[in-house]
Amino acid sequence: MNRRCLIPTLFVCLAVGGAARAFDSIKTEQGTAPGRVVGMDSTKVLFQKTSADALSKEIPVNQILTIYFDGEPRDLKTAKNHVLGGHYAEAMAALERIKKEPSRPEIRQDIEFFKALCATKLALGGSMKIAEAGRLMKAFADNNPNSYHYFAASEAVGDLLVAIQEYTQATEYYARLQSAPWPDYQMRGGVAVGWALLDQGKAKQAADAFDKVIAVTAEGDAAGRQRTAARVGKAGAMVKMKKPDEAIELVEEVIKQADTEDVPLMARAYNVLGAAEQQAGRTQEALLAFLRVDVLYSAQPDAHAEALANLADLWEQVHMTERANRARQVLKDRYPDSPWAKKIGK
Repeated sequence: MNRRCLIPTLFVCLAVGGAARAFDSIKTEQGTAPGRVVGMDSTKVLFQKTSADALSKEIPVNQILTIYFDGEPRDLKTAKNHVLGGHYAEAMAALERIKKEPSRPEIRQDIEFFKALCATKLALGGSMKIAEAGRLMKAFADNNPNSYHYFAASEAVGDLLVAIQEYTQATEYYARLQSAPWPDYQMRGGVAVGWALLDQGKAKQAADAFDKVIAVTAEGDAAGRQRTAARVGKAGAMVKMKKPDEAIELVEEVIKQADTEDVPLMARAYNVLGAAEQQAGRTQEALLAFLRVDVLYSAQPDAHAEALANLADLWEQVHMTERANRARQVLKDRYPDSPWAKKIGK
């Protein structure tokens, strides 16, 4: 065959081959696998590793960190990566840059979910309105029962309902999470219920709820993380029961053993530690705990707002008014709708 005829043929083959190699990819804790999403419901995603596969593999939702869909906007992938890192403001900014509506339904659904999720996280911190975030997330949770985001969306609605003290409705959404087929999701729902009880001032009932989660014998890293989260919650309940020394002992043990990359857990743990130290009259130790949240975990809006409010009070106690005013101003500027901002404004 003439070499000149071969060259264009080769380019055509390469182009076709490149197009054929366009994949979705599912990211789990074990790594990222290329293939094609061919179906899903609230508990599993059907995934073909290559187009030649005759059978689809079922991947349980509780193993999935995120899915990158072939053809999704670059800003959506950027947003997903920010969410994985706990950077919700940056994720929302990326999502807002998406102007063209994608044709693929799964991509449109992901954009809707991640906008609602970022709005939820920002609203819980006080930098967006709870009502707006609730409208977005409730619509997603109620209208997409077959989404792989269903349980996460239900949990988020519960969190927003707790924020407006609608505890009965919140429990109904947390019950969806507790009905999931995996122990770690059931435990996660139990942890959420514990914090909701604590928010109502029911410290003993909250401690009992956290103890139930701690007592679950399920194995695996995911279940272990929920046991750790429950121990932080129990320490928080101990603070409310005026047992600061017991709370400090428990939460310090958690901090020593926990994965430092688990940003939401670490932020909450240091806030609990700060509250316990403050209750025990150890102002310097309390300052150090809340400062860790301010310096290391400020991307967590709700935890950061709580830390700033406490720092404003503690700096005043040690006669550092300028630093107290600075903490107060950051809180009001960044999280104007936070209950913590409203408390210091009184």
